[in-house]
Parts: sequence; structure tokens; C-alpha cells
Amino acid sequence: MYAPGDVGTLAEIQEFYRSQKVDTTIIELMNQTNDILDHVPFREANTVKGHETRLRTGLPEIYFRQLYRGTPISKSQYSRVVEGIGMLEGRMELDIKEKELYGATFGTYRASEAKAFMEALRQKAATLFFYGDHARLADEFDGFATRYNDINNPHVIDASEFTYGSNSGEEEEDGETGLTSMYLVAWGPDSVHGIFPKESIGGLKHTDLGTYTTMDNEIRKFEVYGDLFSWNLGLAVRDWRAVVRICNIKTKYLANTLTGTLANANNESKVSSTREDGWVNLKDLTIIAKSKIPAGMRNRAVWYCNPQVLAGLEIQSSDTKNVHLHYGEYFGVQNVPAIHSRPVFECECITNNEERVTAGGSYPEKSE
Repeated sequence: MYAPGDVGTLAEIQEFYRSQKVDTTIIELMNQTNDILDHVPFREANTVKGHETRLRTGLPEIYFRQLYRGTPISKSQYSRVVEGIGMLEGRMELDIKEKELYGATFGTYRASEAKAFMEALRQKAATLFFYGDHARLADEFDGFATRYNDINNPHVIDASEFTYGSNSGEEEEDGETGLTSMYLVAWGPDSVHGIFPKESIGGLKHTDLGTYTTMDNEIRKFEVYGDLFSWNLGLAVRDWRAVVRICNIKTKYLANTLTGTLANANNESKVSSTREDGWVNLKDLTIIAKSKIPAGMRNRAVWYCNPQVLAGLEIQSSDTKNVHLHYGEYFGVQNVPAIHSRPVFECECITNNEERVTAGGSYPEKSE
């Protein structure tokens, strides 16, 4: 049965199918750039419900040997971790009569709606990689923000300590925190990767369900064409050292190497080499974050941030005294900004309204 908004209204359908002289191409204003989905390496999990792995948490004791005396037995320590998998689905149903009424054009409409479902799945998956929270919703897997949410974690850096001027500790207004984060992730089979259920096929899946009978809100039957869109996926952080989060970034001051903020950065402004009130030192923050990734992983580390942080990085780099950004080709994409030789990719799903990260949260070290 259907609730309001679950299916297209007659007016919406007729608007799509009207005169062939009108361009019926839909401008996809709801699409987002979430480059992380093009980078996640996926591996088959070792169970249907998730991926079980063991983490080394301690080394064996080593002793001095003496003549005619034995050496005590020792062993390493490890912990067992099970990463969960979430099942995302979207279902589309179109009245079979639509095909009779609109003929070949029906296929165009069905394909257009399918694009919207697949984009919605991609946005949901990208959001889960950062903000998924199994404790809040049992069907979700934990994302990076959930795993790295304690400033006592050595891999969580508090940007407010690198914000200068009277605005560095200003109180939030109207319930809007205006805070965001940057994430540095070193992907790899033994560090961080995506997972999909054992003995299944990974990736976004579309199933044409054909025609079948369904019911309306008054339990009256009619026939529809059905489409099912699904994606079973999870996130495995096998080595917590492979991720660094720079949190508590005050978005409104990201452009404060200029005489203005991002809100009016398009206005004519003069580049200033002085640190204005509220200036966020992204250069130092990113250097410290990079140094926390183990040396053997740094060559595969990738930055993720939202458009405002990316703009802030580029604006700060336009100052001749603060050049640390260049452009190159990464993952087959040209003109990608790179900071300290590591690429920076845009993820619109990273919000500007994150909760302030304080001490007392959870992080991988505590669970070992």
C-alpha cells in the first residue's frame, strides 16, 4: 500500500510525457559529488552478516637466555572484531497502464526514475561511510565519524586548537554548530576497505521484477512494473592507524586568509598575508594528520572533505607565503588538488553541522 509521495501523481506523470517538442531531460539538481564511492576497495566478507577479523594487540615477551636455564614461554595477544553489513534497498512501482497510454516513452520515464533511485543509494552509502552509527540504528554499520569521535584518540585532531583569534572558541548560535571535519584514509586490504556478504556479488544491484499485482491503500488490486535497487555493504577498519580525522573545523572562518569569509568570497577581495580573526590553520593541521599515518601506508592515503573545506584549502594556498597545494592526476581524474602529495577529494555528504567532538567518546583503541 502507498503513502502520499510514494508514487508519481497524475499531474507529475503528464508533465513528463507532455508534448514531444519539449525537452523532457530532467536536470539532476539532487545529485551530489561523493568521490569516496569511486575509491573504496571492496572485499568479500568471511560471513554472511559481516566480516570477522583479528587485531594484534600485544607482542610476545622476549627474555635473556642464561646457561643451563630455560626461557619462559610467551605469546602475542589479539582481539576479535566483527564488522557489520547494512542492506540498502529502494523499490519502484509503475502502473502497467502507463505503458499502454504512453507507449515507447514509458521506457524513458522508467529509466529516468531508475537513475534517481541509484543516485539516492549512492548518497546513502556515502553518508554511511562517514556517519553510520550502529548504536543509533541497528541496521547501520559504523562510519568514520562514529569510530573517531574522541579527541583523546591520537588519530583525532581538534582544529579549534589551530584556530586563531577571538573567534576560535566562540559559542554556537541558533543550534547550528557550523563544524565539519576532514578525513585522511589509507585504503588497503589490511587497513581500511569495504565489505559485502560472503558468496554474494558486491556493488549496487538493479533487479527488474517484471509485472505483478499489488494493492492500493484501499486494498484494491492492480498490476505494476516493479524495480528493486539494492546494495549490501559495510566498512571494515582493520587497522585504526590508517584513518585520521581533523574535527571541529569552524566552517565560516575557512577563508579567513582573505578579507572575508566563504559567504562573500566571490566579492572582490584583496589577498592578505596576515592571519585574520578566526583563521583556521589548515596547513599545519594537514601536516600533523599526515604524519600520524604509518609510513608504509602514506602513499595510498586520500583526503576527503566537503566543498567548503576544499575551497578553504585552495584559498589559503593562494597566499604566496602558504603554498602547499598542487594539482595532479589521481584515480584517472585530472586536475585533482593534492596537499603534501596526497589527493583531496570532495564529498558533499560531509556536513557543516557536525556535533563538537570532545573527550569521552569511543574509538578503536578502546575496544582492543
